[in-house]
Amino acid sequence: MLYAIYKNARNASWQCLIDCKISELPVNPISIAKLYGLHCVYNNTVLNPGESGRIVKLKDGKIIILINPSQTPQRQAFTILHELGHYLLGHLGDTPLSRSYDSIRPEEEQAADRFATDVLMPACALWGLNIHTPEDIASLCNVSMQAAQIRARRMEELYRRNMFLSHPLERQVFQQFQHFFNNVRNNKN
Repeated sequence: MLYAIYKNARNASWQCLIDCKISELPVNPISIAKLYGLHCVYNNTVLNPGESGRIVKLKDGKIIILINPSQTPQRQAFTILHELGHYLLGHLGDTPLSRSYDSIRPEEEQAADRFATDVLMPACALWGLNIHTPEDIASLCNVSMQAAQIRARRMEELYRRNMFLSHPLERQVFQQFQHFFNNVRNNKN
């Protein structure tokens, strides 16, 4: 993924966490979507086979996120934030109805994945608790083991490079989580 696309998605995830006043993990994707005026609808009758979800802008201007109810709760959470990422990153354009998947560019999909990952598993929050393993990430963030493994690999690189709190938005997110960090640490003792 081009760094500019990565940076835009990463910054949007921090702004989302700030705007929604998220201060603990796991996050609640349905509540986050509602804060942006989007509604989640569990319905797999209009989704393609194997499709986890889709964001749809209706003719009346209302925007909904369709979620496949047969997916695991962890997959549903990722899907909601992935679709919200498309919305916040401006991937919908002015199309009144949902876009066909043929018209979605791969970099838009990667950016929406980056957004979802960064909202569900903010690196600065994992760093603030010194979290390293996929098992700890999955447990703390209520994500799938697959998502946690991918995040753990990225965290290894961030730990190696000590790439935390270098951006003002990330520092603000980190500050929002201070009470949560203290609670988690106190519960471990």
